[in-house]
Amino acid sequence: MARFRAEDADNYGGQGGGGFFGIANDKEVKQVRFMYDKVDDIEGMSVHKVPIGDKDRYVNCLREYNQPLDDCPLCREHKATGKYPVMARLFIPVYNIDENVVQIWDRGKTMFQKMTSLCSRYATKDNLVNSIFEVERNGKPKDTNTTYEIYQVDKDDTEIGDLGDLPKVLGTVVLDKTADDMEYYLEQGEFPPTGDEDEAPVRRRDSGDSRRAERRTPATNRRNSF
Repeated sequence: MARFRAEDADNYGGQGGGGFFGIANDKEVKQVRFMYDKVDDIEGMSVHKVPIGDKDRYVNCLREYNQPLDDCPLCREHKATGKYPVMARLFIPVYNIDENVVQIWDRGKTMFQKMTSLCSRYATKDNLVNSIFEVERNGKPKDTNTTYEIYQVDKDDTEIGDLGDLPKVLGTVVLDKTADDMEYYLEQGEFPPTGDEDEAPVRRRDSGDSRRAERRTPATNRRNSF
């Protein structure tokens, strides 16, 4: 599985789409915590998107950007046919305050710049998870030019462990396949059955725990945006 840091993001492919945390409507706002401490926690993943049944799924890419294409059968197939291009994805673990649940925000590599900027500003002395942010959508549904503004609205001493386990990505959101599995897929149009290709779990915090009950901070408290 090719993982990469922010400085290597430009060596990987396009952005794709999708996600589990989402904001549906223009100007809609949700409050979140990003479940990172420091910038070094932020990792991207290179994946392929392939059709499985009636939907598309992410599959792990087996090569680093500077390795031979033949190291990953899906990369080799993309070179030959144009199918299954490699994508650079950032699967951001977020604590959705509005819904009291840990989720994954599936974003493209351009989100690296925004996340590293947030860490530079808010995670030098503190940890990024200490901050509560409002995420505001700017774009109507299905608008491919949609952008997001992110505002810090509060800060405390919350730690990642207070929010629940970090969601697993590889093996759930991203199918973890071997070269042999990929060769089988290219021949058969499906992967060998395993029975463990579930969607990423979400983890809800005990609603009875009011120790860190959080509510939307008025918009007038917005101070910094990216």
